Amino acid sequence: MNSHDAAETYRSLHTTIKYAAGDRPVRAVLIVDVDRPSTSAVAENVAAAFARAGDSCVLVNADFRGGSSDRAGFADLIRDPAASVEADASGEGPARLVPGTDAHPDLLASSRLTDALKSLRSRYDYLIVSCPPLPGYSDAVAIAPHVDATVLVISAGVTGRDDAVQAKEALERVGARILGMVMIERPRRWF
Repeated sequence: MNSHDAAETYRSLHTTIKYAAGDRPVRAVLIVDVDRPSTSAVAENVAAAFARAGDSCVLVNADFRGGSSDRAGFADLIRDPAASVEADASGEGPARLVPGTDAHPDLLASSRLTDALKSLRSRYDYLIVSCPPLPGYSDAVAIAPHVDATVLVISAGVTGRDDAVQAKEALERVGARILGMVMIERPRRWF
């Protein structure tokens, strides 16, 4: 896929999210990969599409497994939703919220997660949340009930049907609204 086709794909996904029908508007979206060793760039590219369209958007990095940072971020906002936590808004892309100080995955199961997301909603029109992949990590299951919709990212030739179905069912069990699945291609290798 060339860069023009990729950009058009993310514009289309942006539009699908922005105008998704349902009982409530979609303003906070969890984008989670399935059966990958690490997260793909899908969440980042979707957030960039929102920013290019002029929408106020923040990319929330909810991967609390990378160790602590010296900058306040999402974990700090969960601990104290009234905290003065600023997303990095440098450049033309979306604002970015780092995991934060003392970021521990157990924080994602906190009852204050809803308040943290509400605080972000008061500052941004759209929240794109990224977290570690399913089924290896359960972070998506903790976050999904607190956002308006979830998008699953599967990889062609990598993600098995059973893994995709299990991920979808795990999210549905906690009340997640699955907006859809996005298939990405596995990088080609030339020998």
